[in-house]
Amino acid sequence: MTSNLTSRWTTLYTRTLPTLAQSSQPTWPVHLDHCFARIILDAVIGNSTSSRPDETPTPWTAKLKSPAVKNMSPQQLEACIELGKAIAEGRIDLVELDQRSLTVRGKILKGEKRKREDVPGDAAPDRKKSKKPSRSQQGDIRAAMGAPPTTPPKSPSPAAVDPALSSEITSHPTLTPFRRRVLLALCQVPSGSYTTYLALSNHLSSSPRAVGNALRNNPFAPRVPCHRVVAADGGMGGFGGEWGPKGKHNGKKVRLLKGEGVKVDAAGGRVMGSPWSGFK
Repeated sequence: MTSNLTSRWTTLYTRTLPTLAQSSQPTWPVHLDHCFARIILDAVIGNSTSSRPDETPTPWTAKLKSPAVKNMSPQQLEACIELGKAIAEGRIDLVELDQRSLTVRGKILKGEKRKREDVPGDAAPDRKKSKKPSRSQQGDIRAAMGAPPTTPPKSPSPAAVDPALSSEITSHPTLTPFRRRVLLALCQVPSGSYTTYLALSNHLSSSPRAVGNALRNNPFAPRVPCHRVVAADGGMGGFGGEWGPKGKHNGKKVRLLKGEGVKVDAAGGRVMGSPWSGFK
């Protein structure tokens, strides 16, 4: 159970939240994985949001040995995951959480307006006033959070779309124009890779749910590989469709992904690695 919680927590702060920040939430104050980990760990472990007199807010490192992910209890992991989900769904004010985290670290005074150069991971810092952290510094921070160092993988080129299949899709009598666009775009995802509803919706200027609905009852599966689309957190997704975690084709989806070389966790519930998003 703990290993599953650890995997979910690591995926949440290293992949899910940074992906949302870069695409759907450009106004978020932070974009980097270690910043999300700091904010959430300070809130859950360090009680940065507590106003109780018997709880003194501190940085999480004052209460837990580093790396955090190897020393957290199951209850702490669950609390961090729930808070991360609340941030992703917009139920929690990330700006306020970030300010409280910085306050307990002595980086901001109460009531003081936050300066742009103090924003960790800001998408567009003032190049004259701040320096980008070196690779070694970023690696040290990630190691402290418990995440392994990462190297950007080379993304495969889009798969060639079979002209015959493309013709079948565009001439199908019951497909809406949007569904045709979704299915044709999905044909670009190469074998051995996976994409997400979020990445596909960003390419089509739509929403993940609209993409999920468009993929229901795919008349061309598996030639149009809807099994290569998963949720932003790596889960099988499906939005209630037959290829989701509770759908009748879930087992087949996992087998197809594994057969193509995509790594899936031992429980068969989440893919591993980085999603493909090289749509043309």
